[in-house]
Amino acid sequence: MQEISFNDGVAAVLDSLLSDRLVLLAGAGLSMASPSSLPSAATLAASAKQKYGAMYGATRPPLPAGIEDQAEFFFQRGELGTVYLRKLIDQHAFAGQPNDGHFAVADLLLVRAIQTAITTNVDTLIETAGQHLFGHVGSGIDRDHVAALPPDVSPLLKIHGCRSDPDSMVWALGQLGVPPIADRIATSATWLNVRLLDRDLLIVGYWTDWDYLNEVLEATLGAVNPARVIVVDPSDGSTFETKAPNLYTLGQRASIAFQHVQASGADFLASLRCQFSKSFVRRVLHLGATEYISLFESDPDAAWTEPSDMDNTTLWQLRRDLEGCPPNDPAKEKNPPNESLVGLTLLQLQACGAVPDGSYWLLNGRRVRVLRTANKLLHRVEAEFERETPPTVAPDIVIAVGAEAQALPRNFARAETQPTIARGSSSRWLTRPEAVQELGL
Repeated sequence: MQEISFNDGVAAVLDSLLSDRLVLLAGAGLSMASPSSLPSAATLAASAKQKYGAMYGATRPPLPAGIEDQAEFFFQRGELGTVYLRKLIDQHAFAGQPNDGHFAVADLLLVRAIQTAITTNVDTLIETAGQHLFGHVGSGIDRDHVAALPPDVSPLLKIHGCRSDPDSMVWALGQLGVPPIADRIATSATWLNVRLLDRDLLIVGYWTDWDYLNEVLEATLGAVNPARVIVVDPSDGSTFETKAPNLYTLGQRASIAFQHVQASGADFLASLRCQFSKSFVRRVLHLGATEYISLFESDPDAAWTEPSDMDNTTLWQLRRDLEGCPPNDPAKEKNPPNESLVGLTLLQLQACGAVPDGSYWLLNGRRVRVLRTANKLLHRVEAEFERETPPTVAPDIVIAVGAEAQALPRNFARAETQPTIARGSSSRWLTRPEAVQELGL
């Protein structure tokens, strides 16, 4: 296993992403990162043991210390779901706030930048993050569920089940050999063999505390042959080989490279999301460069074609505007529309001295927002965005690139339309030709 730096790892995974080759395997460590801070297996086991001891004391033998032994004990008694998961495991143990890693996975799944994702987590934090991004992450616990998703949805396979369906969760080794879990694992393995064939596999969040479920990984991933495997894990390479032998063996089957980045999975995914967003914005700017050269007979400043440093939330908001997302819709596209006018408008704004201001541009003291609104009437776009979630600071000017102004019926008093908090009473909506004239672009 080759050790590589954090930045080199992000760059390699970004290459896989942009080449439609990226598959993700996320483990429990992802959800243990702050602010999610979900409990480890050891913490859950200790709590269950304490509750059991308080209920029965010396009248019964003590509950085993390990979570796998506890789960197996109740599974063999037919009480895994009715007693152990219902009475001894905290019902809220898998609830929490999504962290940056969850938001990165959700965003990249929604735009189909991650082709397939597999998780050993039973929590719903990736799905919750997707909802915060106005989207629905397509997830399922077996091949039948994920194969039934629409063809334009990147699936999230939850091979250990989901907390929203307690009967689907895999907690005990004995479950692996009997239906329905055994059948579910077999069909999922067949599906994964196809989805991972000659793909690049990113592994994040593996956590040795949940090692009792390694049998599921071995059953589902034991025959896959990825091209490249990149492991992101805080431990060093030799430690990972010891604590995750099945995943290490999988990495050795990679036909191109088996690499390790010693880092937090949540931090790595957040950085990957940031670099993807910057690539998206950069491509929009470069699409406008050719038209800029034709229009002004000179190259745009090289700095204008590079996105500024922004946080992931701001970059996501900017991507939505450049993609042309309606209000409260998620970003859905991995590649920007093959159009030049949005990028040209951004370059012209910068040529006039505009500087980034969050997802807006600050020009001569006025905040300017640029929206892609191809083949729409300006007044309809303005009306559509009245229902948008109110921004913290409303722009002074919104340039609706691609929209067309139209004389409105006499009874439509556009100038007297009541202002709304969503777009701010001071926001003025302009078509691109109107903005060129008013702002001197």
